[in-house]
Amino acid sequence: MAPLEPVAADSDERVRKPAAYACAFILPFIATWITTHYPEFHSIPFALHFAFIAGVASFGGLGPSLVAVVLSIASSNPHVTASSNEWSLSKEHIERAAALLLCAFFITFLAWKQRRTEAKLRGALLTLQSRTDALIEAQHGGESAAWVLDTETHQTLWYEGGTEIFGRPFKEMEQFASPIALVYPEDQQRVRDITNAAIQTGQPLQIEFRILWPNGDLHWLETRGVQVTGSGHLWRGVTFDVTRRKLVETALVRSEKLAAMGRLASTVAHEVNNPLEAVTNLLYLARLDSSLSEDTRSYLNLADEELARLANITRLTLTFVRSTGVRAPIDVAATVENVLGLFRRKCDLLNVAIQRFYTPGVTIEILEHELRQILINLISNAVDALSKEPCRLHLHVHQHGDHAVILIEDSGRGIPAANLPRVFDAFYTTKGELGTGIGLWVTKELVEKNGGEISVESGGLSEGMATRFCLRFPCSKDSVLPDGPLTQREVTS
Repeated sequence: MAPLEPVAADSDERVRKPAAYACAFILPFIATWITTHYPEFHSIPFALHFAFIAGVASFGGLGPSLVAVVLSIASSNPHVTASSNEWSLSKEHIERAAALLLCAFFITFLAWKQRRTEAKLRGALLTLQSRTDALIEAQHGGESAAWVLDTETHQTLWYEGGTEIFGRPFKEMEQFASPIALVYPEDQQRVRDITNAAIQTGQPLQIEFRILWPNGDLHWLETRGVQVTGSGHLWRGVTFDVTRRKLVETALVRSEKLAAMGRLASTVAHEVNNPLEAVTNLLYLARLDSSLSEDTRSYLNLADEELARLANITRLTLTFVRSTGVRAPIDVAATVENVLGLFRRKCDLLNVAIQRFYTPGVTIEILEHELRQILINLISNAVDALSKEPCRLHLHVHQHGDHAVILIEDSGRGIPAANLPRVFDAFYTTKGELGTGIGLWVTKELVEKNGGEISVESGGLSEGMATRFCLRFPCSKDSVLPDGPLTQREVTS
C-alpha cells in the first residue's frame, strides 16, 4: 500500500490548492463586511481577518495565505461604516494596515511552518511504514525474525511480522525471561557461553542451535547479531530457520558416506573372495590326504563350512552395494537444475553468478539417483572452490553426436597441474580435514559403470573459468538432437 500513498496525496493537493485560493479571495471581504456591519467587532476590527488568514494558511499553504493578507489590507477600512462607503487613507488606517500586515505575515509564517512540519512528519511516517513493510516481507521470505536485545534487562524485543521461528506467537514468548529457555537442552549451555563471550568482547554473534516446537518437531535456527553503534547494552540481529538447509546438508553427507561405505565394502568383499577361493582349494587338497586322522578331517570339514559362510557373507555384501532398479531415460537438464536447487542458499550467500546453457530434450539411460549423486559431488566441489569474487558457475548440457555432454565450470581456485592426475584417486583430497577423498572416486566409478567418461581441465579456460569437469554419456533412444542453437538462461544471485 505504501506506493499508493504519494498518488493519493498528489490528488488531494490538486483539489486543495484551487479551494484555498478561492477562500483567499472570498474570506477577506466577508471578514470586512461582518466587521463593518456588526458593532461588536468594531473594537477588534482585524480579529476575523486574522482568523481567516490562519485558516487559509493552514489549509492551503503560503501562496493562498499571502493573497488573503493582501486582500485583507485592501478590503479593510476602519472608517467604513454601515452608512458610509468612503475610503480614508488616514494615519490611523495606515498604522492599522501595517499592524495587520505584520501580524498576518507572522500568522502565515507559523501556519507555513506547521504545514512543512506536518509534511515532513507524514513523509517520515510513510518511509517508516514502507521500511516496516519491507522488513516484514523480508522476514517472511527468509523465514527469519529480527530482534533487539537489551543486555541490562535481558529482555528481547521481536520486530513485527517476523516468522514464528519458535513455533509459537511472539506475544506468547513474552512470558519467557529469555529465548534460551526454548533452546534444546543439550545446546543451552553452548548458546549461553557463545552469547556471553560476544557481549563481553563486542564481537558479532553467530551461532546455530536446535529448538523443540510445541508439537514436538525439532528445528535448527541460526542467530546473527551485532552491537548497536553507540550503545553498550543494545544488540540487534536476525534469527533464521535453517532446518531445510540442515536437512539437505545431512542428506548430502549421508549420501556421500553411504556411497563411500558401499564402494569400500564392495572393494573389500571382492578382494576377500580371491584368498577365500585359494584357502577353499587348499582345504580340499588337504582332505585328500589319506594319512589324516578322523579328528583332523573333521576339523578340516568345519573349516570348510566356516569358509563357505564367509564366502556367503561377501556375496551378500556385493549384492547389497550394487544399485537396484531399472534404468530409464532421464532428462539431463532437468536433473541438473533440480540438483542445483540444493545449493541455492549457499550460492546466494557467496553471491555466485550462475549461467546455464541447456539444450532441451537430451536424455540418457541411467538410474536417477546415480546421476544425482554424480552431479551433487561435482557441483558441491565447484561451489566450495569459489572463494573470491567474482564467483561464477557455468553449467552446460548439450548433445554431440550420439553422446550427451555435461560441463561444470567454476571460476574458483583451480587445481594445480601436479594434482590433476590424482583427483580421481580414492582418499586423495586437497581439503585437509574437511575432505574424505572419496567423492570424485565414487563419481568416476558411477560414470564408468553407466558407460560414460569423465575428465577434468584446469587453467587457461575461456571466460575466466578456472576448472572444468566434462561428463559424456551415451544418449538414449528418446534423445533428439535439436536443430537450433543452445538455449541460454542467466541467473545472478
